[in-house]
Amino acid sequence: MPAYNQARYVGEAIESVLRQSYPYWELVIVDDGSPDNVADIVKGYGDNRIQFYHTDNHGVSAARNFGIRHSHGSYILPLDADDKIAPTYVESCVNSFLSDPTITLVYCKWKWFGKAHHTPALEYKGYRSLLCENSIFCSAMFKREDFESTVGYDENIPYGYEDWEFWIRMLDGKSKVVQLQETLFYYRRTASSRSLSADIPERNRITMRYIYHHNREKYDKYFPDILTDLNELAYLRRRTEKWKHRSLASRLWKAIRAEL
Repeated sequence: MPAYNQARYVGEAIESVLRQSYPYWELVIVDDGSPDNVADIVKGYGDNRIQFYHTDNHGVSAARNFGIRHSHGSYILPLDADDKIAPTYVESCVNSFLSDPTITLVYCKWKWFGKAHHTPALEYKGYRSLLCENSIFCSAMFKREDFESTVGYDENIPYGYEDWEFWIRMLDGKSKVVQLQETLFYYRRTASSRSLSADIPERNRITMRYIYHHNREKYDKYFPDILTDLNELAYLRRRTEKWKHRSLASRLWKAIRAEL
């Protein structure tokens, strides 16, 4: 749990871990050079399963890597200090791994809260689709051994999306990803959420280019005919624009003819 400037919310995140039905956990909290009193709040919890570390500010990727490398469990579940998990989330994830050792990653349905009105659906539809768009939130459980097979979260990536870039490197076309069909993860949206700043168009383009160039071999493998793919995308866009400009009566008539 990276905890930078999250004194306002970190208690809720910790409480959600303390309420877990699965008792064999450890919580490693990394105060990433936070300017607020997050350290005082964390130290107020007397549970010996909670470990606390202070580091200089190097960003969320560095904090996650530090926390994971100072943990001891066989399974890892990143959790940001302003988010929450349902009481059965850890147990459900662990049971999935124990029931099927071939699983690489487990996550669940999710819900936004705070400054949010609609939660977008996330559904993993295969590795090729993941290369185009992230479909797994940051708080998914994975095996320590798979983390150690990578260099961890990229500490140089600009403007967020570090979890997506990490999934691209850790997973591959043979990985088995399981999504639990319960809402067990709650993602807080605030006016200063990093995910909001990551949506700024220019920052988005910079980060997308970074992800592509740092995983070029994977994109070349799964999209060897990139010009053909772009041509098909352009065709679909033209068809969509043409459809949007049809009258309602024309759309209905086309739909009826298709049914006939």
